[in-house]
Amino acid sequence: MRPPAPVTTTRVATPEQIADLKTTEVELFSLAGHDGYLREVNTAFALLLGLAPAQVDGRSLLELVHPDDLIAVVSALAALEGGAAEVQVENRFAQREGGWFYLQWLARPVPGTDLWWAAGRDTTEFHRQVAERTRLQTRYELVIGQATAAMWDWDIASGLLTWEPQAAEVLGVAASGVPLSVEELESVVDTADQAAVTSGFAHLVATGATEVALRVGAAAGRRHLSLRGRVLDRDHRGRPARAIGLLLDVTTERAMEEQMLRMIMSDALTGVPNRRAFDQALRSYWRRCLREIQPISVAMIDIDDFKRFNDTFGHLVGDEVLCAVARALRNELRAEGDVFARFGGEEFAAVLPGASRDVALATAQRLVEAVRAVTVRQAANWDLSISVGTFTWHPGDTAIKSGDALALADRALYAAKRDGKDRAIAHDPTT
Repeated sequence: MRPPAPVTTTRVATPEQIADLKTTEVELFSLAGHDGYLREVNTAFALLLGLAPAQVDGRSLLELVHPDDLIAVVSALAALEGGAAEVQVENRFAQREGGWFYLQWLARPVPGTDLWWAAGRDTTEFHRQVAERTRLQTRYELVIGQATAAMWDWDIASGLLTWEPQAAEVLGVAASGVPLSVEELESVVDTADQAAVTSGFAHLVATGATEVALRVGAAAGRRHLSLRGRVLDRDHRGRPARAIGLLLDVTTERAMEEQMLRMIMSDALTGVPNRRAFDQALRSYWRRCLREIQPISVAMIDIDDFKRFNDTFGHLVGDEVLCAVARALRNELRAEGDVFARFGGEEFAAVLPGASRDVALATAQRLVEAVRAVTVRQAANWDLSISVGTFTWHPGDTAIKSGDALALADRALYAAKRDGKDRAIAHDPTT
C-alpha cells in the first residue's frame, strides 16, 4: 500500500531556485520536503531507479530505501528538519527490475522554504569492488601454503634462511637462487626495498615480530610480497635465537586496493582526481613547500557560461565538454608535480608546487589558450573559454594557510569573470 499523499508545504521553492539548484548538481539530483516526499528528481536518478522522473515525483523517499537503511535516512531527515545545515548519507535504493544500488548523497535545506535538495553519486561499483575483494580474500586465504605463500625459518645466530620449496615461485627465482641469508634476500627484491629488508629483520630481533612490504620482478610483471615473521625460540639469556614466518604474494590484493583508491579519489566523469584527492594533495604539498622554503601556487578554473551551454545543447553534450576541457587542461600541466582535479560542477583546480606568481600566471594563460582550441562536434559554433584565478604563497608569509589560498585564488577567478571572462588573473593583495 502506498503512503498517503504528501502534505503540501506552505513555503515552496520557486522555479528559478529549482533551476539554479539543478545546475549545481554533479551527478544525481533530488528535491524533497521535510515530509520525505520527492518533489523533483533529475533523469539520471530516475534511470537508476528504473523509472521516468514523473513516476518518481510525489513518492515517499522511504518507499525506495532498503529496509536496513531506513534508520539512517530517517535520522538524516530529522536532522534537516531540526535545522541542520547539511547531512551526508550513504544507503541503498530499490530498482524497478529488482536489486539495489548504493547512493552517497549530501543534502541541504533550500533557503526560505520547507524543502531540501540533495546531490549524490552512484557508489554501487565501489561496493561491488569491496565485495569482490572480500571474495578474493577468502579464496586467497584458502590457498595459503600453495604457490602464493612460502614459510621461512631463520637461524639468527648463523644467519641461515631456509624455505619451503614453493619459495622459488613466490620470489620469481630459480630453485638454486632461493636466498639463504638476509643479504641474499636483499639482492632478490627491488632495489628500493633493500633497506626495508635490513630494517625489517632488525626490527624482528629487537621487538619479536615484523612485517615488510617488498616488490620483486621487472616493472612489467612486478609483484608485491608481504614478509611476516615472529621470534619462535630464545636462548637462556632471552635473546632471539630462531624466527619463522610467511612470505605472501599480495599482488592481487594490492591491485584491488589501488583500484578502489582510484575510484575513491577520481572523478567518475572526467577521470581526473576529484575534490577529495585535491584537498589531500594541497595539504601535502603545502607542508612540503613550507619545509623546503619553496613557493606554491593554486589555480581555480571555471568554464565560462556553462549553464547557458547546458541549456542550449543539453547535459550530455555538457558532459562531453567537461571531459574535453579536462583533457586539454591536464595536458598543459606538468605530469610530475602539478596536481589537477575537478573541483565540482564546471570548476577545476590545480596545485602548482614551486611555482612563483609569474610562473603560475603564465601557466594559467596557457590553460586559457588551450581551451580556446577545444571544439565539440555537437556544438562546433560555440566558442569555449575559461576564466582562471591564481594565488601564490611565498615563504615567510605565515598568516596564509592552505584553505586561505583556495579562497584567494577563487577571488581572483571572480575578478577574471568580472573583467570579461576568457582570461587569467593573479590575486592582487591590494584589492
